[in-house]
Amino acid sequence: MKAIQILGITFLFAAAMLSNSFAQDNTKVGLPEGAIARLGKGGINLMRFSPDGTRLTVGTDVGVWVYDVPTGEEMALFTGHKGQVSTLAFSSDGKTLASGGFNNPVIQLWDAETGNKLSTLLSTEKHHSTTVLAFSQDNTTLISLDRFGKIIHWSVATGKRLANRSRNVGSYDVVTVSQDGNTFATGNQHGKIYLSDSTTGRQLASIRGHTQLLASLKSVLGWTDRPPQDEEVQALAFSSDGKMLMSGGENKIVGLWNVEKRTKHATLKGHKEWLTAVAFSTDGKTAASGDAGKVIKLWDVGTGRERATLRGHKSTINALTFTPDNAPLYAGCLVSGSADGTIRFWNPSTGQELLTFTTGHTESVKAVAFSKNDTTLASAAFNGIVEIWSLKTAQELATFTKAESDLTGAVAFSHDATHFAIRGGSGAIAFDPLGFGGTASGPGPGNIQLWNIATGEQIPGPWEDAGDNAKALAFSPDKKILVADFGRQGIRSWDLNTRLELFHFHTAEPFGRKFAFSPTGTLFATNGTHVQTHVWDVDTHAEITPPNIQEVSALAFSPGGIILAHGHHRDGIVFWHVTPTGIKEHSRIPKSQRGFSDVLTFSPDGKILLDPKLDIWDPIIQLWDVETGEELKTLSGHTEHIETLVFSHDGKTLASGSADGTVLLWDWEAVTAERVPDNK
Repeated sequence: MKAIQILGITFLFAAAMLSNSFAQDNTKVGLPEGAIARLGKGGINLMRFSPDGTRLTVGTDVGVWVYDVPTGEEMALFTGHKGQVSTLAFSSDGKTLASGGFNNPVIQLWDAETGNKLSTLLSTEKHHSTTVLAFSQDNTTLISLDRFGKIIHWSVATGKRLANRSRNVGSYDVVTVSQDGNTFATGNQHGKIYLSDSTTGRQLASIRGHTQLLASLKSVLGWTDRPPQDEEVQALAFSSDGKMLMSGGENKIVGLWNVEKRTKHATLKGHKEWLTAVAFSTDGKTAASGDAGKVIKLWDVGTGRERATLRGHKSTINALTFTPDNAPLYAGCLVSGSADGTIRFWNPSTGQELLTFTTGHTESVKAVAFSKNDTTLASAAFNGIVEIWSLKTAQELATFTKAESDLTGAVAFSHDATHFAIRGGSGAIAFDPLGFGGTASGPGPGNIQLWNIATGEQIPGPWEDAGDNAKALAFSPDKKILVADFGRQGIRSWDLNTRLELFHFHTAEPFGRKFAFSPTGTLFATNGTHVQTHVWDVDTHAEITPPNIQEVSALAFSPGGIILAHGHHRDGIVFWHVTPTGIKEHSRIPKSQRGFSDVLTFSPDGKILLDPKLDIWDPIIQLWDVETGEELKTLSGHTEHIETLVFSHDGKTLASGSADGTVLLWDWEAVTAERVPDNK
């Protein structure tokens, strides 16, 4: 392993000049029509260094971020992908970068020096997903493998498909490619690993990998009803010479395999959580493995002994890579990307953390809220971290971390973004870089916390002792009531001024619910998949649920509170007219195919209903005319499902928070300028 090298002042100055000439306002790059800014960088899927080590490229859920290594500055954000970027490849001369990923019908080729797009390689399949890319040795051909195991060869010069007779390599859950581009390694949920020729698709070998032989045999023979557990292969990496393969599994074990002999070299034990990332050093002597428990371990490949345990990240390790040995700065260092939003550099010899290289790569935005004067916006991620954004500059102003946890069971903002309620807890989560979502265990027990974001103080109250199984939280519009769902124990609420319990609605459903208050706070509704819908009068505690309302996936009150909309995965959208004497069905939009989306929102004037959903794999927001039931427009721009929709208090800006880790800000006047009837 080479020592970390010190960079000369001349090179630093030149690199800084190049970085500045490359720079752009990344909050506005690649925005969809009607959007005015993107907050957040998206979750990290993978990282790749340029061959000379001067640039670090990061594939995220929203594009490719390019960093200048000597200065640490953002050089560019490459967009143009419809879905996530979960595969990257540099040509051997470092001049060309290829990018692709999940739900991406295109592969992009970029000039790595200028940042210009060279060409777009277009799949004929609408929802094509490229999982791995590799250049041929002479850089004239790009080899891609899609989610269904199909190999395609492309001409780098023309962007056209090349004739080939390749076979399908079969289904898999994780994949990697050797540095020379000749061999694919794939792993599946049954613990099997397969090696395939990247030109022909011919299977070269199969490795039992992480399968539990005795448990599998018992299952096959019918001696047990339980299938083998924790077998899934979750991470793979080749050594730079292609002679070794490393695998990480759900069984928390790292396997080292001799590719030429098809034999196991070593079994590395010590992790306490699922393996989520693995990588070899350039010289192949050191192996790095990261897990869902925030831990990175370094191993001696020759002896199989653990060298060091690295701690510092606050969430799952999403990606690992080593800087090239010829890099002018940080040569041979380990670089880790985490769901905590940071990328960090480590000295692999000592295990010392050298620096936090960058931050802001958020995973999964769960809630958003505007300040009362609409100058700032607060967003909460899956781990309870709250970020405060300037709506004038689209830059982060502050980060609130006092409510941070491994992952949240429930989260809510007050309508003016001053208060934050959370039930966090301990657990582990492994995000899927080749698809949506991930696998989680937990969160473990955690009581409700109430925070004043402005002062940073926790507000004590009886909610802290109400129990550790709160599945949903909500504030009333006037910020006077906090409501919590405790499953079979019912729904409880407290007056935030007096700390007294206001109502306790007894329900028997064990599943989590969603809450909706009417704008005046006088009505309160609950809903959820496989959960009975209820509507209550907050003052009298009387239930006024219509007898024929079904289990619904989403609820929303109109701004005037006279219309209640509900979405159902089969029956579309149903509007109910709310009167002092009860609730009666008003109209329907049966052609809304909603799936199981749990979000609905009215426009500030109540004339348009916003209906987020997945159009096959594409996250969209459909706009419906409330009076006529006609579709007005479709908004798209996120790459994973939409978690929340909130309007600013002046009604001019819409914020959409997504599982892709970003918030999109939309100019509502621009969005509705076309296709909205004049009389509306």
